[in-house]
Amino acid sequence: MDWTPPATGGARGRTALLLADDLFFTMWDTTHAGLPYLHPSRATLGLAGALIGELVLRDRLTVEGEHLRVIDTRRVHENVADGALASIMASPRHTAVRTWLEYLAKNAVKNVTGRLIAARLLTREKPTLLGRERFRYTQFTKAMWPSTRLRLDLDERAPMTVQDMLLAALVDACDLMRVVIEDPADRPAAAAYLTALLKERMPQPLKDLVGGVRAVVGDSVLTYR
Repeated sequence: MDWTPPATGGARGRTALLLADDLFFTMWDTTHAGLPYLHPSRATLGLAGALIGELVLRDRLTVEGEHLRVIDTRRVHENVADGALASIMASPRHTAVRTWLEYLAKNAVKNVTGRLIAARLLTREKPTLLGRERFRYTQFTKAMWPSTRLRLDLDERAPMTVQDMLLAALVDACDLMRVVIEDPADRPAAAAYLTALLKERMPQPLKDLVGGVRAVVGDSVLTYR
């Protein structure tokens, strides 16, 4: 595969976090409320999609339509990714993207936040008796950089790495572009640019993955109405 390695930053030359970590910081208000900007069920499905995306970017999985397939059984030497890959390899009869999104979503927040806490980029607040678990950033610049990077690239119609295209596509699939592009007047042009960019440059396996995430997130919205 000739796409950009997952550890590479955007065209601005800044280092990106792992895909699911970038998505977490885009999805969660770690500066104020400490809670996700959207319904928790949608957030977990989005993170699950990013975890699968990490394995596709590393050429361990491919996605073909509504199904995924293991193409390389070697470990990637990152605990969360290796755990996801091991689970998928242990159940070869289950190939539906939807199945794995729903399965990985169960522990997606725990796994991704655990990785960020271990990296000293996040802290967890103990919930009160009836409260919800809250997360706070420890480094403001790193927490804000994923959404800032996407906003600048979309506003300026700048080139994007494949990882950042996938990040933007997952943000859009989870209906969170409002967080990245705050001014409603700017969103139509940003959406048009992203659509064209994904059509021209996004590898087909990642297009199929995003389509699966969009469908499952859409169904979750209907379920919780």
